[in-house]
Amino acid sequence: MGAAFAVLFLLSTCAAADPASEPAYSDPVKRVASILEQIKARYARPIDDQKLVADAVAGVLKGLDPYSVYLDAEAFRQQQLETRGEYGGLGIEGELQGSAIEVIYVLEETPAARAGLRPGDRIVKVGDASLEGLTLEQVIARVRGEPGTQITLAVLREGDVEPRTIALTRDAIVGRSVESSVIEPGYAYMRVTRFQVRTGEMMAKEIERLLESDGGRIAGIVLDLRDNPGGLVRAAVGVSSAFLAPDAPVVSAEGAGKDSELRLYARSSDYLRNNGGDYLQALPPAVKTLPMVVLVNGGSASAAEIVAGALQDNKRATIVGTRTFGKGSIQTVIPLGNGTGMKLTTAYYRTPSGRLIQGKGVVPDVVVELQPAAPSEGIAALHSVAVERQTPEPPAASASAVCTPRNDDASAALRNDGHVAKAPPLGPSGGDCQLERALRLLQRLTSISRS
Repeated sequence: MGAAFAVLFLLSTCAAADPASEPAYSDPVKRVASILEQIKARYARPIDDQKLVADAVAGVLKGLDPYSVYLDAEAFRQQQLETRGEYGGLGIEGELQGSAIEVIYVLEETPAARAGLRPGDRIVKVGDASLEGLTLEQVIARVRGEPGTQITLAVLREGDVEPRTIALTRDAIVGRSVESSVIEPGYAYMRVTRFQVRTGEMMAKEIERLLESDGGRIAGIVLDLRDNPGGLVRAAVGVSSAFLAPDAPVVSAEGAGKDSELRLYARSSDYLRNNGGDYLQALPPAVKTLPMVVLVNGGSASAAEIVAGALQDNKRATIVGTRTFGKGSIQTVIPLGNGTGMKLTTAYYRTPSGRLIQGKGVVPDVVVELQPAAPSEGIAALHSVAVERQTPEPPAASASAVCTPRNDDASAALRNDGHVAKAPPLGPSGGDCQLERALRLLQRLTSISRS
């Protein structure tokens, strides 16, 4: 009866009217347990209790919505890594090209930087094994590992005849989620690729760096949230708070019970974790009033939609691009023991004005759609590929014959070997037409604010 008791325990939490009361096993829950016992007793081959329960829970969650899922031990561990934005690795970002990884970016103060790896290097072996026939995900799995463990890479550098062998010791790596540049004199470009524990802090540091690099002459900001699949709500509140007036509403949520109700504002108590120092405190007040444009598309989801909706409803920014994905639900990660867990939808987000995000998305103030691209082109081909960071593929944006889509050069230009990313190329001929429209609009807004 082990499987039956396990299922009764898990499912009765949903059946009990009062979570503090003794479990009340409803007739349907008892029936599920009975069915599982019949399966275990009559199936042609022995079935492990843990697998039986895991499959049962996975089936229940799958029937709820696309975002409620069962997490086995490996998926649960990866979920925690993705959320924290921290993993055991080397500090390399790159692209899979044939049977080699070309290094695109080396994070400072990481094992890769200390070993002298640099952009343009080609990794042809991890350990003694070549990368022939491997997918990017398989390479990621080989490169990642527990901090303190050792790994060797065979690296070809320009001018080398034979690969050089480099020994490295893995370390805890914090993945970048914010990139920035001065796209034209006086105009800042900031791209958030995902909302993780340190995204708000990274955003603040990038703003400070931009102000220093341009002598404090920043007149306007483009915030790029395209193809951002979301992440942590508090990180979204932190990014929003960098640009909003103190105590401005950011997001609310409602669910089945009072525990699911949520109202978050632009204040440190709503975006800081573990009573850490306020990373936004040193930002100049002007950041909250600079003209601002936010870029979104059909790949902007969840936390990215929270930021876009908050800035739009507070009339802080003009939203440009295409309608966002409409993934406005909260998934709570619940441990289930034995290193497993589940993601369960517990509430739905609303923007400050009360608009429901789920299934509706955020509609831009200025719609700039992309024309259809060839199968080898388009948004899906543009994502920066991290050797040690596996970001879920966001949904493709809507498209129509309005402007030319970005090409690979536009995406690759966001990565270089310094702190600040190079500005992506503009212009309809092979450039980023949505970004160009956003910049021209921002320049007009700046002119109006000065007049």
